[in-house]
Amino acid sequence: MLADLARLEQKPPYFEPSPSRFWDDPYIAQQMLKAHLDPNTDAASRKPEAIDRTVVWLWERAGLQPGMRLLDLGCGPGLYTRRFAERGLNVTGVDLSENSLRYAREHDPVSTYIHADYRQLDVPAGFDAVTLIYGDLCVLNDADRDAVLAQVRRVLRPGGWFFFDVTTPQHANRRQPPTSWDIQTGAGFWKPTPHLTLTRYHDYPDHTTGLEQYLIIEESGAVTEIRVWTHYYSADDVTAFLTAADFTVQGIYGDLTGAPYDPSGEWLGAAAQG
Repeated sequence: MLADLARLEQKPPYFEPSPSRFWDDPYIAQQMLKAHLDPNTDAASRKPEAIDRTVVWLWERAGLQPGMRLLDLGCGPGLYTRRFAERGLNVTGVDLSENSLRYAREHDPVSTYIHADYRQLDVPAGFDAVTLIYGDLCVLNDADRDAVLAQVRRVLRPGGWFFFDVTTPQHANRRQPPTSWDIQTGAGFWKPTPHLTLTRYHDYPDHTTGLEQYLIIEESGAVTEIRVWTHYYSADDVTAFLTAADFTVQGIYGDLTGAPYDPSGEWLGAAAQG
C-alpha cells in the first residue's frame, strides 16, 4: 500500500498512458454517461443551451445544407450529432465508449455510430465538415494529435471545414490544490462501493501540459491508478499545428459559438478548411 501511495508523488514520464482503461469500466462508463446528460453541469458535455448555440453557429459558419456529410469525432452520447441529423445532415459519430454509443443509437437511429479509436480511423473521404468538440484534442500527445489531424485532412473534401476547441494555459490555473483526498462512504464517481480517492496534479511546464493522477483505494485494499492528461494551447500553437497539417485557418474564437477570442480566456475555438 505504501508503494502505491508513493507512486502518487512520482511524476510519470510525459504522456505515459493511464494504467487503467477506465473508459471501459462498466460502472465508470455509466457515471460518465450521467455526467454527459446532466443539463446542470459542464463536467462532461456542455449544457443543452450551449450545445444548441454551437450547432447553429457551426451550421452557419460552414454554410452547411441538408444532405451534406458531417463526421463528429469523440461524439459521446450523440448530443451534437443528433442535432445535426435533425437539420438534415448525413452524420457519422465516432467514440471509444460503447456505452455512450449505445445511448446515441437509441436516441438517433438515423446517424451512423462507430465504436473506434479515431486516431486509427478507417472511413471513406468526402466529408463536408469534421467536428472535435470539448477539448478532446487536449488529451493527446503531439504525435497522436498530428495523426488525428492527418486523418481529418484525409477525410475532408477539398474546402471542407474542421471545427474544434481546446483549453488554454489559463485553464490550468484552476487546478488547485495540487493534492487532495476524498472519502466516499457509499457509491462515488469511480466506484460503486466505499473508497478513498487521492488526487495529485503534476505540471509539465516545458510542454504546457498538466496531469491529474488518481489513486482509488477500496475497502478490500484494491488500488486503481488513473491518469488524465491535458495539453493546453495558445492561439499561436493552434495556428502553427494547423498550418503544419496543411489546413487553412479561417478563425480563432472564444468558443465554438463564435464568441470573440479572448487571450485571457480558458477556452478557444478554431475553424479551419482543408
